[in-house]
Amino acid sequence: MERKSVRTGYLLLLPSVILIAALIVYPAVNTIYQSFFDIRTQTAALGPKFVGMKNYIRAFHDEHFWDTMWWTVAFTGVSVFIELVIGLGLALVMKKNIPGQGIIRTAILVPWAIPTVVSGIIWTQFFSQNGLVNYIMQVMNLAKEPLNWLGNEWLARLSILVADIWKNTPYMSLLLLSGLLTISTDYYEAAQLDGAGKWQQFKCITLPLIKSTMSVTVLFRIISAMRVYDLIVAMTGGGPAGRTETVSMYAVNTYFTYGNTGYGATLSVLMLLLSVVISLFFVDSLKTRGSV
Repeated sequence: MERKSVRTGYLLLLPSVILIAALIVYPAVNTIYQSFFDIRTQTAALGPKFVGMKNYIRAFHDEHFWDTMWWTVAFTGVSVFIELVIGLGLALVMKKNIPGQGIIRTAILVPWAIPTVVSGIIWTQFFSQNGLVNYIMQVMNLAKEPLNWLGNEWLARLSILVADIWKNTPYMSLLLLSGLLTISTDYYEAAQLDGAGKWQQFKCITLPLIKSTMSVTVLFRIISAMRVYDLIVAMTGGGPAGRTETVSMYAVNTYFTYGNTGYGATLSVLMLLLSVVISLFFVDSLKTRGSV
């Protein structure tokens, strides 16, 4: 009877295993395989040419690759940090029992529900020459003339950061709220009896008890931010002069637009390895906390 139950369980898992193998495992293995070859659309008739580690060596000497890498890392670090701080504040607000809490939670989560490409188009309009941002700045006498937000390297990067923070902070707040709701009110009641203030309760109770939730939340957002693509494509297309192009965009453009399949696959594998390293770091951190 037990064997039959086990066999039934495996059969029920089989469709999921097949889908994972077809949609995740095979493309990943095939991409790694392609990274060791010189494959170009222009010379497809000649077939792939094995080049070993040459594509990887080329990547480490590719200045544009490093430019996109540093921008990707900086974008990830700044956006995730700000989203974590604001998201935690919003989560604390959503936890409170106040009138209109349902409306507040809905309003906070609306940006996250909007498709990323649509968000990018909306913010492109806001940051245009005649957009809302320039209008507000001129009304408040913060700028004498409209700023070229999406045509200047640093202003374009700032615009992308603002759009990404607006879009993904609700996601952070939702995950952090799930952690806050697991904290028993008994801890806070005991702290109040001992004379602890709101800040002391936050520092000594709230933060320590949601560290695991925060770690998982930050991990998810780092991996997501590292492969940002659609938001930047919708807002700047990687411009001006490729200064807002991320590694993901560089890999996609190399693979599909320029037809250099082998080198595009190499860039994708390097991003995969970086994501794996980051994931292992966070997983190891969670194991350490759990064993203490």
